[in-house]
Amino acid sequence: MVRPVGLREAEGAMERVIQAVLSFYREDPELLRRLDPLRACRVSRGWSGLRIECRDCAHRAVVCRVVELLRPPLEALALVREIRLLAPGAEPLVFPVSVPLPSSLLTYDGSIGD
Repeated sequence: MVRPVGLREAEGAMERVIQAVLSFYREDPELLRRLDPLRACRVSRGWSGLRIECRDCAHRAVVCRVVELLRPPLEALALVREIRLLAPGAEPLVFPVSVPLPSSLLTYDGSIGD
């Protein structure tokens, strides 16, 4: 029998996602310290995205600088496809978790080494 997920269970699941991200960097205290701004955010997961709600636009600018650190663990966990940074009164910033290489980098045109 499937029962609806309660608010407390959903919050616990998000806490585990953030803990998994933090655990990814447990061997590197400097990178782990750079993730500190996330601790002041409210985090939730939608259909395909991780929603990170920041206090204000200035806080979102700080969190924006750590998106590159979020991508590797989120891609490894394969839980979400995008990261959405939200701030009151501002348009959301959306970042893909997986950044594909441009097709020009994937094909060899023979000009390398000339």
